[in-house]
Amino acid sequence: MQKEDLAFFQKWFSDYITDFYSSDPFVRENIELKAEHTKKVCENILLLAKAEKLGENESLLAETVALFHDLGRFEQFLKYKTFKDSESENHAVLGVKILKKAGILSHLVPEESDIILKAVEYHNLMEIPEATSNFPELLFYSRLIRDADKLDILRIICEDYEEEDKCPNPALELYLPDTPEYSKAVIEDIMNNRMAKIKDVKNRNDVKLLRLTWVFDINFPETFSLLKETRYLEIIMSSLPKTEEIRKVIRHLEAYLEKQLLKKQSC
Repeated sequence: MQKEDLAFFQKWFSDYITDFYSSDPFVRENIELKAEHTKKVCENILLLAKAEKLGENESLLAETVALFHDLGRFEQFLKYKTFKDSESENHAVLGVKILKKAGILSHLVPEESDIILKAVEYHNLMEIPEATSNFPELLFYSRLIRDADKLDILRIICEDYEEEDKCPNPALELYLPDTPEYSKAVIEDIMNNRMAKIKDVKNRNDVKLLRLTWVFDINFPETFSLLKETRYLEIIMSSLPKTEEIRKVIRHLEAYLEKQLLKKQSC
């Protein structure tokens, strides 16, 4: 990839999302949120690319994946008024369809366009497909976008939690009730170092716990350092119910994070 390719993609993306800005304040808020999210994920992926010592062409490819990773979110929200894929459609698959229909990747070499399309398709899956391990470059970029994406989603929800004088954005909490209980299945997943499943999420506490389980799908040492620096996980933990079971969960997560940071220091 060349710088001119990325500049072309950025211009196309900017023009594309302009059509989704609405006079409806709720829709506009969430379209703006996703536009800003895209910008931040691009910044995050470049931080990770730098830490991984990627060359210029590889960094351009990484930034392009980040630019397009949530392309489907704009049509999804305008049409369904939700970011919940299970109640609308898979935003990653939708984004791939939009890219293919627009044909804007056609001037890239097939290897680059394939990586972009597949990394976009895989970025929101519970797990990257096992067959991807046979394609090291695709696996690398898929892991890169997943880390960069998680970092910014955590930023967004933490800002939402910290603005006490503002009503929480219901789209970020998947329109779930703010009740005091929490799912035992999600707790069990955390204690076994597993990503939680969306089917087990019943309320806002479960959403918070599910996002904490993302630490078990972090792929790069630099991501753990950025999580420590930003304190996003601490903010989420502090908003959970003050029960002994939750305190046990927090101690488990803190120990896991400390172990990952020590691994980085020993490298």
